[in-house]
Amino acid sequence: MIDDHPVDTPWSKTSDEINRTLQTNSATGLTSEDARKRLRVFGRNQLTTTGQHSALHLFLSQFADWMVGLLIVAGIISGIVGDLSDTVLIVLIVLGNAVIGFAQEWKAERAIEALKGLAEPHVQVTRDGKTSTVAAVDLVPGDLIHVRAGDAVPADCRIVTAVEAEVDEAPLTGESLAVEKKSDPVAADSALPDRQSMIFSGTSVTRGRLDAIVTCTGNSSEVGRIAGMIAAATPGPTPLQQRLNQLSRQLAVIVLVACGIIFAAGILREPFERWNSKLAADMLLTAVSLAVAAIPEGLPAIVTVVLALGSQRMVARNAIVRRLSAVETLGSVNVICSDKTGTLTQNLMTVVDIIPAESLPSSSDSSTSGDPSVTGIMTAATLCNDARLDPDGRPTGSATESALLAAADHEIDIPRLYRNRPRVQEIPFTSVRKRMSTAHAADDGSHIVFVKGAAEQVLESVTSLGTLDSPTLQLTQSGELFRLSDWTDRAASLAADGKRVLAIAARQRSSPTSESLSAEQDESDLTLLGLIGIQDPVRPEAAAAIQKCQSAGIQTVMITGDHAQTAQAIAQQVGLLSNHATVISGQQLASLSDQQLTAQLATVNVFARVAPEHKLRIVQAFQARDDVVAMTGDGVNDAPALKQADIGVAMGITGTDVSREASEMILADDNFATIVAAVEEGRVVYDNIRKFIAYLLTSNVGEVLLLFLAVVINLPLPLLPVQILWINLVTDGLPALALGFETAERDVMTRRPRGRRSSIFGEGLSATVMIMGTVMAVLNLIVFFLLYDARTPDATLPAARTAVFTCLSLSQLFYVLAVRSHEHCLWQLGFFSNYRLAWAIVLGSILQVLLIYVPVCQRWFHTAELDIRQLAMAVSVAAIPFLITEAIKYTRQQTKATD
Repeated sequence: MIDDHPVDTPWSKTSDEINRTLQTNSATGLTSEDARKRLRVFGRNQLTTTGQHSALHLFLSQFADWMVGLLIVAGIISGIVGDLSDTVLIVLIVLGNAVIGFAQEWKAERAIEALKGLAEPHVQVTRDGKTSTVAAVDLVPGDLIHVRAGDAVPADCRIVTAVEAEVDEAPLTGESLAVEKKSDPVAADSALPDRQSMIFSGTSVTRGRLDAIVTCTGNSSEVGRIAGMIAAATPGPTPLQQRLNQLSRQLAVIVLVACGIIFAAGILREPFERWNSKLAADMLLTAVSLAVAAIPEGLPAIVTVVLALGSQRMVARNAIVRRLSAVETLGSVNVICSDKTGTLTQNLMTVVDIIPAESLPSSSDSSTSGDPSVTGIMTAATLCNDARLDPDGRPTGSATESALLAAADHEIDIPRLYRNRPRVQEIPFTSVRKRMSTAHAADDGSHIVFVKGAAEQVLESVTSLGTLDSPTLQLTQSGELFRLSDWTDRAASLAADGKRVLAIAARQRSSPTSESLSAEQDESDLTLLGLIGIQDPVRPEAAAAIQKCQSAGIQTVMITGDHAQTAQAIAQQVGLLSNHATVISGQQLASLSDQQLTAQLATVNVFARVAPEHKLRIVQAFQARDDVVAMTGDGVNDAPALKQADIGVAMGITGTDVSREASEMILADDNFATIVAAVEEGRVVYDNIRKFIAYLLTSNVGEVLLLFLAVVINLPLPLLPVQILWINLVTDGLPALALGFETAERDVMTRRPRGRRSSIFGEGLSATVMIMGTVMAVLNLIVFFLLYDARTPDATLPAARTAVFTCLSLSQLFYVLAVRSHEHCLWQLGFFSNYRLAWAIVLGSILQVLLIYVPVCQRWFHTAELDIRQLAMAVSVAAIPFLITEAIKYTRQQTKATD
């Protein structure tokens, strides 16, 4: 019996070696008894998932977050002070965040499950010398299977017989063109796209037929190996999660330390003999008030809403975000690893050059539509072609021949041409000949032979130049002298630009109709009609998008399964290859150590001919440098790297279910420029998050310092816990939420990306928070000190607290106008340019007035009615932090203008 790993490098083995190793027969297959035994040993031909988390584990993991912990503490504190409505609200916020996070992660865990749908349900198998239909899940190593055009490949197999076979391996390798298959062994160290003697699970046959012996099934196949890499990929927390977790830990420490200090100081400042339960209760209330002031209860909810708003804006720009935290992560991206096909290019093979034989070979311009010589070339290319138009008029067939048909459709009436010039004989294309020939009847009863194929093969048989009269199929030879070197050089020049080059030639046939076409006779002494260059064109906006990335400090890297020459040509067209940039192939990459690879990342912008494990390794190498990496992909081969990347970006049009499920974002238009637009939105979201975090924490610092200073100088509490909760959840919350609608700053896409470990309080934000928080605390303490009289506390304390409550609330409502921009003053932005913020300020002001003058609100919030003098004092003092900030910005602008 064969072992669990039946054969290594089967692509390099001969058929006899495969038969001996797998103990099978390439003519009669396995016996039914052997197949049953092997099924017990190897298991069913399907992917098994391991290491996935249960639904309960995923749900509970949503609570393992510092900010969630602080919210729970805030809920407990709210319950202690008797405000059950806030407790219920906080519980709902925590559960809502957990449900959203669970739903997103549970969907992502289904990525591997999507791989199971790749196996063809049934396949033709020969066992005991008889061919029958067998369920694909029952295949075992050693089985002899038979597939043909249109069939999906059910397992990894070594080819025994290949007849004009081509296989679409794009889902596995990313190569844009179908791959020609043959039975001859290839080198043992061949990269996955070069293993022409193998067919792989998850791919599909586009042409010809194949007989093959199964070598690997289930998790042992290449698709199974990718499933293992998906399971092993472990993306870390997003930059925003890291920063918020750090902020939450810092706040937790501050809360505990500050509460402990205030409680102990309050107890110890009294003589020992005066210690009693009332003193302890009073100081506990003070400590609780300080804790409530320090915790920004609305922050997680506002972050979630702002991320959702960013997600909606991205949808409008064709970027669908599957995980909210990915919105902000996009703003941190400094490396984009992009696929070539369909992302930088249009994923549509297109005729881009038509060089008639009568033109000078050195000419750089292709002939245009309507030129008779072009029409003649396209007539020949249409007749010598196996692609056809479907009922809707769309070409169907191989990518190359469909491109020829699509181009000809603009020049000629194809259905009429088929009717008038039927094919009477043909010599089919083979991988050895690299050309095909067809014979068609002309008006005068003669026959003309058209030859289409690889330029280097066809040109060797050309002896003259000529043109074709399209309606009559009359061939006219030119007086120009045919020089082979001129045309081979021209073909090489087109190929160097990453194009597939075809030569179109013709020959008037003198043999009788009944005589079969002969390659030796009918494909010699040909008259060249011209060359055709075919290419997957670059998207028109790709070069500008990459230039925008470079201006924004983002490195763009192309990673493709295509050949290095094709990748290099496309990279040059989109501006990816600078003077110092290099191209690395998958084989070269495999020979590099991790340290060598990391050292070369700064100068390598193109990786070609790569396998799935190479893509994963490239992403990990960038992450090892602390880069924030976005990775694009559409195939099964891309899924491990998509999951590993900080932002996995799948294609919405051409992408597989596996790639979409492994990603954080989906491009509805498969366009690289959409990624750049999403990065811009991500930077806007991050800017807005910084603004409202600074805004909320400035208020919290002011509250904490106000209470702390009051305790130090032995004053009563200037604010009660319920008043602090009102400020944090309502007065601060509405404007902070409206800050999420701020539009992009002018320099948003000209800044360098922020580092993965950069603090959310960088660029002087922490100093601003502390300074302005201190200003607010001192100003409000002055208001309290002016209105409170220790000789008549019962008469003056309610009004003093209400004035401080009002002053601090209005300070925040005024100050938010200054937070809108770090550089520009309010009159430069316009008060109503963010109308939501304007209405939030108006609503907050109205609510604050109601708390002061409506009796029922006075009872709930322990406020007292203020007279006109007290109200004027509160409003005037509240405007000072805003005026100071605006003055600083104006002074800074004037200083820059004079430099």
